[in-house]
Amino acid sequence: MNTNKLDFNRLFPHKLDDFQQEAIKYLDENKSVVVTAPTGSGKTLIGEYAIYRALNQGKRVFYTTPLKALSNQKFRDFQEKFGQTLLAETNTYAEIGLITGDTLINPNAPIIVMTTEIFRNMLYSTPIGEVGTSIQNVQTVVLDECHYISDPGRGTVWEESIIYCPSNVQLVALSATIGNPEDLCRWINNVRDAHFQQGVKSECMLVNSDFRPVPLKFYFSHAKGLYSLFNEKNQKLNTQLKPFLGTNKRGKFHHKDCPSIKTIVQQLSSDNMLPAIYVIFSRKGCDQAVESLSYFNLVTLEESRKILLYLLYFLMIENLELQGKIVEFAKKEHEIAYNKIISFIANNDRAGEELVDYLIEKPLFKERLLRFLADHSELVRSSQIEPLTRGIAAHHAGILPAWKELVERLFELGLVKIVFATATLSAGINMPARTTVISALKKRGDDGHRFLTPSEFMQIAGRAGRRGMDKVGYVITVQTMFEGALVASKLAKAPPEPLRSQFTPSYGMVLNLLQKHTIDEAKDLLELSFAEYLAQLQLAPQEDAINTYTTELSKLDIMLAGYNSRDLANYEKLKERKKQEKKVLKLFQRNWIQARQRAIMPYLETLQPGAILNLCREYKKNAYSIQGVFIAHIPNGNQKFLLCLGKDNNWYIASFADVIDINGGRIPPHFVENIDIPDIKQVVIGLFDYGDDHTLNVSQLITEYEQEYAPPSEDIILQQQTIAQIEDSIVNNPLDKVEKIGQILKNNRKRQLLKQELTRIQTQYQRGKSHSSYYWQEFLALIEILREFDALDGYTPTPLGEAAAVIRGENELWLALALTSQHLGFLQPHHLAGVITALISEPARFDTWVGYQPSPEILEALGILRDEEVNYNPQESLGEIRRRLNQAQKHHDITIPVLLERDMIGLSEAWCLGETWEEISKNTTMDEGDIVRVLRRTIDVLVQIPQIPRIDNNLVTTAKEAVQKMKRFPVL
Repeated sequence: MNTNKLDFNRLFPHKLDDFQQEAIKYLDENKSVVVTAPTGSGKTLIGEYAIYRALNQGKRVFYTTPLKALSNQKFRDFQEKFGQTLLAETNTYAEIGLITGDTLINPNAPIIVMTTEIFRNMLYSTPIGEVGTSIQNVQTVVLDECHYISDPGRGTVWEESIIYCPSNVQLVALSATIGNPEDLCRWINNVRDAHFQQGVKSECMLVNSDFRPVPLKFYFSHAKGLYSLFNEKNQKLNTQLKPFLGTNKRGKFHHKDCPSIKTIVQQLSSDNMLPAIYVIFSRKGCDQAVESLSYFNLVTLEESRKILLYLLYFLMIENLELQGKIVEFAKKEHEIAYNKIISFIANNDRAGEELVDYLIEKPLFKERLLRFLADHSELVRSSQIEPLTRGIAAHHAGILPAWKELVERLFELGLVKIVFATATLSAGINMPARTTVISALKKRGDDGHRFLTPSEFMQIAGRAGRRGMDKVGYVITVQTMFEGALVASKLAKAPPEPLRSQFTPSYGMVLNLLQKHTIDEAKDLLELSFAEYLAQLQLAPQEDAINTYTTELSKLDIMLAGYNSRDLANYEKLKERKKQEKKVLKLFQRNWIQARQRAIMPYLETLQPGAILNLCREYKKNAYSIQGVFIAHIPNGNQKFLLCLGKDNNWYIASFADVIDINGGRIPPHFVENIDIPDIKQVVIGLFDYGDDHTLNVSQLITEYEQEYAPPSEDIILQQQTIAQIEDSIVNNPLDKVEKIGQILKNNRKRQLLKQELTRIQTQYQRGKSHSSYYWQEFLALIEILREFDALDGYTPTPLGEAAAVIRGENELWLALALTSQHLGFLQPHHLAGVITALISEPARFDTWVGYQPSPEILEALGILRDEEVNYNPQESLGEIRRRLNQAQKHHDITIPVLLERDMIGLSEAWCLGETWEEISKNTTMDEGDIVRVLRRTIDVLVQIPQIPRIDNNLVTTAKEAVQKMKRFPVL
């Protein structure tokens, strides 16, 4: 690479901030750095300078990120910024490579972007694939988003990467603002001072900055208006908000004070605060928010034209199969439309602009074309396209990655004005906005709802303010029934919480360490973990915590005297079970209603006045649920709606989808023929007018003439009986008659949690005081299990252990046992794909439905169905192996999941057999993004199989075939 061509001024055209200059000075002194600074402050520039510096010295750089999506984004960014030599065969620049679990591009390039897990695997010296690269000649490793060291699922990988990395390699750790940056920096130096590290040490320096190039201003949205959260000096709560601080006796705010999404978007639009990211902590909430803005247009005509052009390119140009269908569609349209589409597909000059002009002139054709594209494209749902043309979109893990990338691109261009996103958007994706709206200050966690941490709050808030475009970034918190301005002000002012270690030993860690180190060296490595370092710092605070918890427990024991803790827990389980069974009942009822609706749909076109209908529009705009009498059809364009008079003497306009049943009874025609119908100026579904005395007589006839509706399904009846039995158990429980039992249960829960926390802290305190390794007992327990299953001989990995050491998964031993069990070598590619999915999938939600049933061959291989062959040995079945592994883990107090879930098997099997994406999506209730994730995780394991030493050759061939069949759009 000719590094002299790199233009420093082009890479960094703006004046550097003080913290950037300080970090660069340390890098030039060959020192490592921990850089902590607010989101959006320009930390990435320091990583880019490290790249620039290494390249100009003929060295290599590894740039690591926690997520594949972020690695892919950085790869694209660096292609544009550092690329010089274009490779025609891959259409990528030779200077930049990418390595993730399933992608390998230019592995010998001087700049390699990779996930942190791949970097850790390299340091293990265990190849996950033919990566073609090593740590040799690497001058610098950039650890982007280093605060992920606190992430429960990924933190161990980050700690291992820092511990195993040679001390002469320069580390550039880039982190969002954290509460203990000094601890992180000192720990890295502590690791680098360790006796087993070789070479010249690159000392780590701390660059800690609170500088924000675009300052934030906090606002509070209330139904009465948009207010500044703080006073002019930005110190205390705005006095205008004090009248809104009062709550009712239950501690809730009044519903009328809570602004709707429409209200908030109107506030943003009128105050010139768009574009905005509106964070809602549920996918369903994001989708419903988009639907709620059905009449909002946030873009100009010119912006709408640009969005339409991007959409057409996105949906038509790169999809050859769809192009053929579009041509057939166009043939049925006007000749001009046909010619415009053919010219666009041929990619002729200005064909895109001309097609857009034509679509703007012909809105009905535009609507037909977009609907056709949505119905026949694997990229998008029809409900996503139309809002996008008005500058509105959703962004969450349930949406296909390709569509999310389009939303990100249009938002970056300023064409999409508001994106409703879940908190996952804050994970490094580059989408700066003028404003961020935080819809709630609580989110659902593993233990119920909890407040956002200060770091989570600022990670979201920090996206506000676009450098070079905005003088200030706006952060808007919202009045809800549970949270008001006071909580918002406290979170906005709270300091960030400290990083915590999530270091956890695994089978793979044990095996890889024992391949390279003695048992004593492995113990030394464990003692270098961030957890061990922090544990030594925590002894004094732990003493205080033990005293505090002991006092609180004594108070709770006095309050709960006379109540048996187990009786309380059992009673609470009954209440919780009732809640869960009601959810199942709701699911059965929804399925039954949908079946009834399909059955009665043909009769709605020919309904006669007087028919009695059961109407329900729950969870939709203008919701209602009522029985009503049908009066007349209302035509509206190419659709028909139903005009009905409700039992409550109100007039309703219903869509066909709002009718859940037709009653067997009917009101005689002479009662309804002469009824005065209100004037309908605009068709709006829902309640639209009130009745009078004359209509009252008719509405009262509904009860007189209606008959019993169709009986519910057997599932519903049985479920109702189950709930009734649980309710009887609750009513007959003596605790149900205890006054304020809810508070007693709450105190009992608190007592149990305090006991667990006290035990945990006491254990930590004793370990820290005795200097015993924080995780040594767990490490030894894993060794015992590995020996029990013949993966270790003493401290030496056996062939099974060597196989498990190569595998990357949640439970490496379980995967190795399954893959080397001789049960999978005879399987077809689609069967193997299904087996792998079963071995890695988390248990599905209770309401998840998949229409594809697993093949018997898969169930037999997994030991779920018995193989009828004469030589069948139940002791060797995967089901039995799993039982023994679970038993061993329980005995040694190890909680690594041993997964075997059948719910998702059919998805992978069908996809591997060539099922279309459209059919796959129709045959499950899973979101498309979740389907992609299941299939990609399956592929991730399949691509590892050929790298496992001494694995069955048939299995290797089958795995390669399965990968080839599954790597197709949109999973690829």
